[in-house]
Order: sequence, then structure tokens, then C-alpha cells
Amino acid sequence: MAYRDQIKCLCLAALLIASGSINAHGAESPIASVQGADHRTPLPFDTEVTITGVVTGHFGRGFFVQSPQPDSDAATSEGIFVFPGNSSTFAVPKRGDTVRVTGKPDEFQPFPVPPIMRTRKVAVCGTTEINEVQSDDRKSFLRITQLNSVTAVEVTGSAQLPAPAEFNPPGATTDISFADVPNTPFNPAKHPRDYFEALEGMRVIIRDAIAVSRKEPRWETFWVASQASLDASEKSAYGLPLTKAGHVFPEVFEVHRAKDQPPFAPTVGTPLGDLTGIMSYQNGVYMVILDDIIDAASLPQPAHVELPAPTFGEGVRIATYNAENMSVASQGAALKIKRMADQIVTDLNSPTVIGLQEVQDDDGEGATATTTAQLTIEALVQAISSAGGPLYKAIALDPVLPNTDGGAPGGNIRNVFLIRNDAGLSIKSSERLFDTADRCDRDANPFSSTRKPVLVEVEIGGKPFVFVNLHLSSKLGDDGLYTNAEDPKPGSTAGRKRQAERLVSELERRYGANPPAIILMGDFNDHADSEALEPIRDSNLRFDFKPDRRGESFTASYAFNGVREAIDHFVIGGAQIEASATYLNLNADALDQVSDHNPVILEIDTTR
Repeated sequence: MAYRDQIKCLCLAALLIASGSINAHGAESPIASVQGADHRTPLPFDTEVTITGVVTGHFGRGFFVQSPQPDSDAATSEGIFVFPGNSSTFAVPKRGDTVRVTGKPDEFQPFPVPPIMRTRKVAVCGTTEINEVQSDDRKSFLRITQLNSVTAVEVTGSAQLPAPAEFNPPGATTDISFADVPNTPFNPAKHPRDYFEALEGMRVIIRDAIAVSRKEPRWETFWVASQASLDASEKSAYGLPLTKAGHVFPEVFEVHRAKDQPPFAPTVGTPLGDLTGIMSYQNGVYMVILDDIIDAASLPQPAHVELPAPTFGEGVRIATYNAENMSVASQGAALKIKRMADQIVTDLNSPTVIGLQEVQDDDGEGATATTTAQLTIEALVQAISSAGGPLYKAIALDPVLPNTDGGAPGGNIRNVFLIRNDAGLSIKSSERLFDTADRCDRDANPFSSTRKPVLVEVEIGGKPFVFVNLHLSSKLGDDGLYTNAEDPKPGSTAGRKRQAERLVSELERRYGANPPAIILMGDFNDHADSEALEPIRDSNLRFDFKPDRRGESFTASYAFNGVREAIDHFVIGGAQIEASATYLNLNADALDQVSDHNPVILEIDTTR
């Protein structure tokens, strides 16, 4: 099976309508024998084979063929992708045609397609130099068994499409903590990664599916799940998949729009009925290419979930909010800033303190020496006032040098505090931690080329507090579940763990003897129980991650591949205080997002 990025550069493939006998093709080989019971064909690539079957669909310039007479081995796929090559003499067969095809087996490693790009920009830390380099993503992708070097195709008639296999991967209705087990035999019955491979190129049906990820109208893929596969322990309060320790969610699956599908954007949670399509692979994940166009106008509305609106008391309220690369120079910046201000005033009820992450500089991405974000912050402060909110003053400490804080090259993202002018809060000091001479030395400084924490010491009602605004390193570099790593490793964990260790060590050094209340906030890029954040949990400062006060099912700030997770946190240590957190589901599931993160509110009682 091959993909459009390979195919677009080739001439239109077509069907050679051969009038000769089967001998013109050679002896037939069952598709299952070409696929084999593994991730790669057992046949040499120079072996010419002839297959027969029904054309079940098209993708790019190629087509899928499936045998109508399956063998008795569930480990071997009955379907295969045919890539006819760059011949200009062919015409494409129709869906439902029965065909006899001669070619050679091949294992094709698909090229990335947007949003994953073939190249990426990399900034040189501490300079304005930005280089474009080849992406390594493709190297991790699984290979796809296909029929290549096609020499003959014969249309022999027509037939009904083979019945689709029921989509029911191992772990769909029980917890499963792995996609595969290294150094074990191919086992579709127990390993999700092998299960999907055993269906490669075949028709499958996902029963009673619902949309579980947002989708822009022109996006080609989105994520779905069979409603029957999600039990209560795997759902958020809004009825959508919620991360669960010890479960990798093989039942949450990517689907690709059908050919000629008009742009559409179903609301998250929309029932889609039974979805039928062909099992395939793209961008490091398996997917189902849908057979039929979805009539967006006929889709029912998502089930209504009646939940009480969050309420806030009269105590000090602190918000953490990832602003997703906010800059006055970005396209659509004025509307984004206005909508964020509206959320801050209306939904967050104008918190006393706001910890922002991902605030870019005033000229956004690009190779300039600009590092200040003054205009961007002023625009947000003014928009909050215009929305009926109070005035805020900013604690915005610019990077000393360009491209030392990671993020999009040239964007110089940083963490920023906004504090209400009328808060009655006394600011004693503010500091960018670890922004030292070794800021570009990855070995010496765990926060090299990463957002620097901003620490602020304040007094509220005469009591000392320390606020730390964090944005730890992303998960870039982690192995995917469905890549060529049988035992995928979260390669980014070590970096975040080093950052957590350094931060905890610094806070214990400063405040260990007689600590004030210390509040960590921001985008930790990991779960509260993760290995990376273990140093925080084990600190002598007795840090405590605060879930949503309404329960774990509300504790989610982000959605990735159709599953909600909490990666933005409030963590309280040092002197004990009464506090509760509220995760506001404003953005992660919204069709029209202000940010890709939900904001979180912490209420603290300063009278105790």
C-alpha cells in the first residue's frame, strides 16, 4: 500500500486490460501468502506474483484488492494495495471489479503528510540563525506491504465487495498496557499492533462510532471510537475517552475521509453510525480509509451531558493557561486575543493571578533579534479591560538572547504572569530561573533551549507565597505505539525528569528550612503520576498535584489522538494551604479553539 506523497510525483497509473489467458500472468498466489503472518512479506522483492480479487477502493493513484475467499489463518491479511507505477498507458479499475494483477511484492515506508512535514526548522540557540533540516519521522514508520512493479492487470468481471471484518482489537473492552511485546511471535489475538497489521488492506467495520477528536473542515483525518468499547472508567465527565493508567486505547482509532468527501467538521461526541472502510497506515498510525461520504447535515447531535457550571468563591483565584503561541504578529491575532480575553473575564471570572505559557515575541516566528513581548502582552491586557475585566500588570521577563527558550524558531516563547492591579497582592521579587551563561549547554543546563520557569515571591494578607510558572519540554522524540519500535520508548521523559530534578533542588535549597506555600503551575507536558514528574512528587517540600475538585473525570486539559489527558497542573508544596482546582473544558474539544489547552483555576483560602 502506498500513499499520495509517493504517488503525486509519479504519472497517472492505470489498468492494463489484458486479453490473454491466466498464463500471461503466471501462477496465482493467494494475497494472504504475499502478506504473510508478520509485518513484512515473506517473499523476496524480486519475486513476480499474480493475485486475484475484488477492487475494494482507491487511495492516491493506487487501489486495494481483497480476496473474496479468505484462508483459515486470521494472522494473514486478505487485502493488499496495488501501486501500478508510473506507466502512462493504464486506466484505473473500478470499485467492485474483479481483477488479476501481476507484480512484485514490496515494503514501502510511507512519506509524512501534513500536519507532519518532511522538513522542519531548527534554530541555533542564542542566535538568529534558523536552518531547515530533514525530518526523521519517516524513519520510524512501519512499512506497508504492497504490490509494485506491476506488469499486467486484467479485469475479469465484477463482484460484491467482501464483507468487512468486525473492528475489535485486543484491549478494546479490557485494559491493555502495550501495543506489542518485544521478542515474541506475531500475535494478532493479543497484540494490537499485530492485529492491525493482520487486517492491512482489508475492509473493516467500526460499529456505532462517535467522533472523539475535533476536526477542522478540510482535515482529512480524525479519531473515532465504538461507543460499546468505552466503559465508564475510560470516559471523561463529557462522555469522551480519558487517559487511564495501564491502558493504551487501541479502540480509539483514526479514520481518513472518503474520496470526494466535502469539507465537514463534526462536533466532538457526534454519533456517526457504523463506519466501513479499508485498514491502512499513515503518519505512524494505523487508520481506516472510509468507503462512503459522510452526510454532515444528517448527523445527529451529540448526546447532551447535563453538568453543573463551575462556581468560584471569594478567595484568591489563580489561573494557568497555555496561550498557544500568542503574538500580535500572528495571523488572526486580534481575534484570538479578544476571544482569550473574553474567556478570562467570563469563564475564568477575572482571576487574581494568571500564569500564561507560550507567549511569543512581538514579531512572532522568524529570524530576527526581537525577544520582547511587550506589545503582545499589552494587547491582551487591554482586551481584558475592554471585555469588562480589571486591569492587570505583567511580570514578563524577556529571554536574554534569541532562540534560547525553544518552541517555534524565532518565536521566543516564554512564561508570563498577569496580576490584577486591585489584587492587594505585594510582589517581592521575580526571576527567570536557570537563565544563566550555560543556557545553550544541554549537558549542563536541563532548561537549555527550553522555556525558563518564572518564579515570583509575593505576600497575600501578610503571608508569603511563591509562584512558579512552568512549561517543561514537549514529548517530541517519543516512539509512537504503532511505529517500528516493538517496545516504544518515551525518549523525552529523561529531559523532563532532569528539569523536575533541577527545579526541586533549587526550591529545596532556597526554601527547605522554613518554606512558604509554593504553587507550581503551567504546562508540565506529562501526567501527574508520570516518571518524569517523580522528583516533584518525592520532594521534601511535599508537593501535591491537585485534580479537579469535582473528580478525576473532569481532570483534563488537552486532547491527543482522541484521548483527553491532564498535562497542565497546579501543584502545591511547602506550607500547607487549603486549595481546590477546576479544569474548564473550553478549548480541547471545541471546534473553534482559542488555544489547544484548557485553562485551569486554583482557588486558595488565605485566611487559614
